[in-house]
Amino acid sequence: MKSLLIKSAIASGVVLSLATVTRPVMAASFTVSIENPGVQNAQLSNLVNAHIQNFDAQTQGYSATGFQWNEGTTNIGSYQKTLIVNADQYGGAVGTGKYFDVDTSRSSNGQTVSTLNLTTPQSYFGLWWSAGDSNNVLTFLSQGKVVQSITTADVVNYIGKLPNKASYYGNPNSTFQNQDSGEPFAFINFYEVGGTFDQVQFSNVGGTGFESDNHTIATSYKSITGSVVTAAVPESSSVLGVLVIGLVGATSVLTRRVNKKSVLQLS
Repeated sequence: MKSLLIKSAIASGVVLSLATVTRPVMAASFTVSIENPGVQNAQLSNLVNAHIQNFDAQTQGYSATGFQWNEGTTNIGSYQKTLIVNADQYGGAVGTGKYFDVDTSRSSNGQTVSTLNLTTPQSYFGLWWSAGDSNNVLTFLSQGKVVQSITTADVVNYIGKLPNKASYYGNPNSTFQNQDSGEPFAFINFYEVGGTFDQVQFSNVGGTGFESDNHTIATSYKSITGSVVTAAVPESSSVLGVLVIGLVGATSVLTRRVNKKSVLQLS
């Protein structure tokens, strides 16, 4: 019996090692959704401790040092390597003011990424994504470690399958009505289901721009709103590891012919 117990322990250890090795580097911890066509703001009633940056008070042009995001005496965070643009056919909520962009050609400084550093960890981020394309990427970090990297390609594909997809295309604001008709405009919500983040990086992997406005953060939220594009996915492989280890243990019990039932529970 002692020999069988040792063999069972070894087998369980091997399976546990395999489960650890094959575990994915990063499971999807974010749920991404979009609001109805024409919506350019987050649903603030659904958010807790929300703050909005609309860029209207910022200086036009590119800045390597960026700017501080302050509301009164409270420091919300800071932006680095920023490109601020006056409203045009590609961006600017409501068709006025200024908007945020990541664009190598426009910045004339080789800008490929811009960073938002947050003073307090958050669990929600939203933006009005204008003149959108599949080259736009958001990377969420916590204490310097990547939590999730999300490309807007999924949003482009999702909109393309909607029966009302035409409603998302073209600038919806009267000043630039239906201009840039070949690209989608939508408000996107990013819900961190598994924890929080304290940094957001905006990058563009192609020769296009990453235009956005009304950046919104919140420490928490009441529910997932909008139409879900992608849902958070748990680290299912770790559950599989538990299942396999449980089966090994059950086999050991049967081998020893102990007159007991083996019960496997997954929570």
